[in-house]
Amino acid sequence: MVPAALRGKKLTVAVTARKSGWQSTTAESSARVIAAAPRDHAGAGSVPDGVGDLLTLNSTGTLSFQHGSGTGVFSGRTSGSGWSTSIKAVPFGDVNGDRCNDVLVRMADGSLRAYRPGCGKAVTPSTPYVSLGTGWNQYNVLTSPGDITGDGRADLITRNSSTGAVYLHKGTSDGKLAARVKLYDNWKGYKKIVGVGDLNGDGHGDLLAQDASNELWRYNGTATGKFVARVKVYDNWGTAYNVVVGVGDITRDGKADLVSRDTSGNLWRSSGNGRGSFSARVKIATGWQGYKALF
Repeated sequence: MVPAALRGKKLTVAVTARKSGWQSTTAESSARVIAAAPRDHAGAGSVPDGVGDLLTLNSTGTLSFQHGSGTGVFSGRTSGSGWSTSIKAVPFGDVNGDRCNDVLVRMADGSLRAYRPGCGKAVTPSTPYVSLGTGWNQYNVLTSPGDITGDGRADLITRNSSTGAVYLHKGTSDGKLAARVKLYDNWKGYKKIVGVGDLNGDGHGDLLAQDASNELWRYNGTATGKFVARVKVYDNWGTAYNVVVGVGDITRDGKADLVSRDTSGNLWRSSGNGRGSFSARVKIATGWQGYKALF
């Protein structure tokens, strides 16, 4: 877990070689520490590899981590069967301190569970989990932007389907979620609300929201559990998309990316530029209409 005080800042590491009392060359390397983007679950050899993954559910109840390749596409998968096709999954950060990202699953009865598969392992109904309560079927949006409270833990954002109210459910140190806090009264006007990790390089998780006019808006996260005023990213965007997912970094450039599926089953990548927007979309796969859900 990255300390809250370091996220968004430049970290410089100096290494000095010493031998027999004399000192030789000192080398320094700098990197920017970014907010948690809890999307890396598995990779080649069934271990996390630092690249974002896409979670899919097929029509037979198989839940799969589609492995991000690091070149902007997906290659290989880690799968677990036996799921109801009505579940809603949310790739999440590490909830139990094993340094492996976990998955929240809303079950058919509206209960929410935090599944803890361990690093690189498939998520199945028999995977160890912690119950997070009932009544979660009141929400038609469950998504994680990463950390927006400054404690280094992933948080959950939900929207009530009847009122449109948007809530923050803060991740806690015991692997559960704190009582919800209302952030907005009525977001019914948005067709899609997507947690996407840190898009603008400030170290905090962000949200994207697509309205009925197909305008795409970005809400920059803060360290206080809130978002700043929205910023328009695009006009007339994503009219043919039926799914949009913030998949973390799948191109190995350190920037959060977006993956979308259109109504023809084509899969598109929009590579993040680190400044809150994206480069031109690139088609990365076809035939994905067979998946019941992408998370």
